[in-house]
Amino acid sequence: MSANRLDKDSAVDLKQPLSQPLEIYDRHVFSKSKCYRAHAVNHLAYGVSSTPRASQLPFPVVIDRAEGVHIADVDGNTFLDYCLGYGPLLLGHTPKPVLEAVQNELAKGLRTASIHRGEARLADLIAELVPSGAQSAFVSSGSEAIQLALRVARAATGRNRIAKFRANYHGWFDNLHIANSIGNDGAATIGQDPEASHSVELFDWGSTQGLEEQLDSSFAAVIVEPAAINAGCFAPPEGFLQALRDITRRLGIVLIFDEVITGFRLALGGAQQRYGVTPDLSVLGKALGAGLPIGAVSGQREVMEVIASGRLLHRGTFNGNPVSLGVGIACLETLKAEQATLYPRLDRIGGAIAAHVNAEAKAHDAPIFAQNVGGCVQLFAGVTQMDGMADLPKIDRSLILCLTSKLLQQGIYTLPRGLMYVSSVHSEDDLAFTRQAVSTAVMQFAQGLDANR
Repeated sequence: MSANRLDKDSAVDLKQPLSQPLEIYDRHVFSKSKCYRAHAVNHLAYGVSSTPRASQLPFPVVIDRAEGVHIADVDGNTFLDYCLGYGPLLLGHTPKPVLEAVQNELAKGLRTASIHRGEARLADLIAELVPSGAQSAFVSSGSEAIQLALRVARAATGRNRIAKFRANYHGWFDNLHIANSIGNDGAATIGQDPEASHSVELFDWGSTQGLEEQLDSSFAAVIVEPAAINAGCFAPPEGFLQALRDITRRLGIVLIFDEVITGFRLALGGAQQRYGVTPDLSVLGKALGAGLPIGAVSGQREVMEVIASGRLLHRGTFNGNPVSLGVGIACLETLKAEQATLYPRLDRIGGAIAAHVNAEAKAHDAPIFAQNVGGCVQLFAGVTQMDGMADLPKIDRSLILCLTSKLLQQGIYTLPRGLMYVSSVHSEDDLAFTRQAVSTAVMQFAQGLDANR
């Protein structure tokens, strides 16, 4: 068997996590993942294509294939997946309508950089479903869409300054890749141009303190994660989003909701539907593509006029990629058909996981805390309560990696930093398995802490 692929004779049942005793996961081995990494670092920088993937413990796992919400690695280990491609796979790994859309588009040829009917169809669907989505412009990623949204805001207002909130993540471009953690207002990584963020002013998420005094007619936009999923699954405090809407409207500032994560995940119309506040522009991604690369800026007509008129240059070879847009259409039509039952179930399962984590942490006197916004769950370690973003410096990130490692050994695959996404195809059996796995992982985590005291 090769180091980076399972051969046919070694195929495993992707539903194994539901049928095997928990003890099997204490015997997980990652020898082929280790072999792969030893080879990959030779010519692939850091051995991964996105730096956080290398942080997984006990070892960065190399995935071979997936079905539904189950994944198998190159060693034949199987896991129940709550990573979901870092968020896009709201419908799971192999949804039939999405796969059919891929096949239908590929059968027509790789027609990138051409006009095609899918562009208007997906824009029509977004306009129907997203409160702010009267007109849309497509790109290939969330980070790109953020930059386009800022350009639209500056063009529409004739202004330059941008208001950003601490611990909100808006992609990796230099101008906004700052203040990604509480206590560090600077660049998120080495190599960034310090001048790129010169026109960006920072504020504390969840509070309007300072906004009334500091925002003025020199600001083009306020950009915000309406629910701060990246920071740790924080719901917006009561009245916060409406206050942003009121202030920006009064000052003629474009309000941008970064709904790359929350779009179509917290509600069919995103966080703006869930919380009843409509921005001027929305940035969409992740779930919109159901696993394929896509980004969109969707906004109200008066703001999007700068693109609609052709005055603002919007270009990109892969903008409106037919396969990505075909998948987006299939995804949104599926979500639309299932919305009545889907979103209450995502809320219920996300809440049930967080509640069970907290109950087990209390039972084992373990410094663990979980919270959720809908079907997004964040696991913290080093703390027993989180009252807001001000508590983020108290968490112990090394302990979070330890906790997610214990969960991995129990057959639960999460983002290494403790974020979990629930999909439309996680079942009641999956939830039961998750509860069992959490109970064992928290117990082992607590025992490990006791042993090291």
